[in-house]
Order: sequence, then C-alpha cells, then structure tokens
Amino acid sequence: MWVQDFRKNALYQRSLDLAHEVYRTVEIDGENIGEKEAIQLRKRAVRITKKITHAIVQQNIKMKFKSLNEAKLELEMLLKQVYKLYDKKRIDEFSGFNIDCCANQVMKLLNFYFGVYREKRI
Repeated sequence: MWVQDFRKNALYQRSLDLAHEVYRTVEIDGENIGEKEAIQLRKRAVRITKKITHAIVQQNIKMKFKSLNEAKLELEMLLKQVYKLYDKKRIDEFSGFNIDCCANQVMKLLNFYFGVYREKRI
C-alpha cells in the first residue's frame, strides 16, 4: 500500500532523528558500550521507527493504536537503557542529552497522534 507524503510525516522524521542520534552515540561511545548493549540500542531505535511507520500506513484505527502503543513502549525501554548507561558514565552527557531531546519530541508527537486518531474514531 502506498501512502501519499509518507516520508514527510513529522512523527516519522523525528523517529529517524532519534535513530540517527542512537547510532551516532553508539559510534562515538562504542568502546565504553558493550557489543550486546550497542545492538540492543540500535534494534530498539529501528523498531521505534518501524512501529511508527506501520501506524502511519495502517488503515485500521485499532491497529494504528496498537502500533503506536508498541512504539511508545519501545521508546520507554530505550530511554531506561540510555539513562542506565549515562549513570554508569558509559555514554557522555552530550549524547545522552541529544537522545533524550529527540525521544521527548517523539513522545510528544506520539501523544498528539493518539489524540488525532481518537477523534477520528469517535
């Protein structure tokens, strides 16, 4: 299925920014972050974008909510892992701040889309 202006969606763009920051952080602080943790961070960032993409292209409102909820859960798990790594001084403050900032933007947009889809549902 093709969706018009799919890549121009703000939520999709911010999720890509988040994924980019996660990959950049893993690249910069790679010697401090273990291989297993680096793979987990990367996979979570990609899964967030994948779930958001699925929600955007989905026609069924219930499936949109399900995908957005899964993306929100992945985002929370990603942030917990980043905060733990930051507390252990395994990622630097600047990288942690950038990931947190991008994650906040994604979370705000997720909540906005929950409201938009709820209005369509009613």
